[in-house]
Amino acid sequence: MLDRQSQTSQIGRLRATLSKMEIALSTIEECIVWTNAVGKIKWCNASFEQLLGRPRLFLLEQSALACLPLWAGGQPIAEDAHPVTIAQTTGAHDKRDFEFRNGDRAIVLEIAWSFVEIDTSSSPQDDTSSVVLVLRDVTQQRQALQRQKQIEAFLEEQVACRTRELQEANEKLHRETIQLRELLAELKRTQSQLFQAEKMSSLGQLVAGIAHEINNPVSFIYGNLDYMQSHANDLLDFVDLHETHYPEPPLAIVEKATEIDLDFLRADLPKLVASMKVGADRIRHIVLSLRTFSRMDEAVSKEADLHAGLDSTLLILQHRLKAIPGRGEIEVRRDFGELPLVECCPGELNQVFMNVLSNAIDAIEDRIEHSFLTESEPHRGCITIQTANEAGWIAVRIADNGSGVSDRVRDKIFNPFFTTKPAGKGTGLGMSICHQIVVEKHAGRLECRSQPDGTEFAIHIPIERQES
Repeated sequence: MLDRQSQTSQIGRLRATLSKMEIALSTIEECIVWTNAVGKIKWCNASFEQLLGRPRLFLLEQSALACLPLWAGGQPIAEDAHPVTIAQTTGAHDKRDFEFRNGDRAIVLEIAWSFVEIDTSSSPQDDTSSVVLVLRDVTQQRQALQRQKQIEAFLEEQVACRTRELQEANEKLHRETIQLRELLAELKRTQSQLFQAEKMSSLGQLVAGIAHEINNPVSFIYGNLDYMQSHANDLLDFVDLHETHYPEPPLAIVEKATEIDLDFLRADLPKLVASMKVGADRIRHIVLSLRTFSRMDEAVSKEADLHAGLDSTLLILQHRLKAIPGRGEIEVRRDFGELPLVECCPGELNQVFMNVLSNAIDAIEDRIEHSFLTESEPHRGCITIQTANEAGWIAVRIADNGSGVSDRVRDKIFNPFFTTKPAGKGTGLGMSICHQIVVEKHAGRLECRSQPDGTEFAIHIPIERQES
């Protein structure tokens, strides 16, 4: 059992963690509100204060329905249609758009609500259940979506009109129709790729923020472990010296040594400190990999170490490589050559490595799922990564022993929206975006090769950046 000092230390660390979580929640753009069972505001972040123009001190213990009047269809909504009331009556979670008016200002809020049950044994009666609201200003997005629909409707009308004209025209007009259709498809592809790029950018910012928040306390702990180990060794040496000069201590000291099992403490304390150092060092490596993968300057061309990008990507995918029921651990073999620094956009290349490695894991799992091998002879998944310097080009080859691809799939694998995954599990944009990053942005080559037992992707990047 932990002694009182250890319990107090753990409580202190928990409070510090909760304080950091509150600081983090107060800095995000979304408004967060927590109400109790009767709809009174128990907590809100700084974004909600800015939305209402009132400090938190005047919002706490106030009715959320009164503080947050909402409109729909140009009319104020009734109390039973308010998100707080819906969550309390249905006990479900949902998301919907509402209009919020504050003076002359009218914005569109996307409000997500959740109903939370709380243990009644340690909470006041009003706090046995609560509602959490997350509000996000989507005015510009909804306006942009409306404008986009109008533009698309206009384009579709123009294309239909142009098609009718082309049906009555000659072969030249028919070729123009084909060009317009290709242009429309290109616009849709570009729109989807921009959307995917925006999601990756948001993910990178989130990962970088979390890594930064974790790095400071972990560095503090890791930096003090050496001192802790030194102090522990000094104390143990002092005890040994005391026993050497006083081999027959008083009865009270003997009884206390027996009570605390002094011999066990001597043997276990160095192991405990060493184990803590291993854990803290592991967390430091994970944080470093998260920061390397997120690369806030991903759109900037700079010299980068591709091995660091591969290692950070593998560490992030470590949870998918571990053994799970029905599948053993996927082995990763690294055959890294001597590589110079490469002038590239490291964040975008990390995205390429992530997509290719994820597809390799999916292929291995697909082969295992459709395998007829017995449990005594399971398929052992393996991914091999090779890097080499080939006369001014960096070659990265990622091979797997998964289900492989047919010639028909290989010819279409880089086409936008083409996917072999079931509906809802793939957008068909991953490999298309990889092709765009490698070929168009880095003037490189991306090839897919079928092997007798799996698939290999070969990525070639020029060492010195070239304009594509």
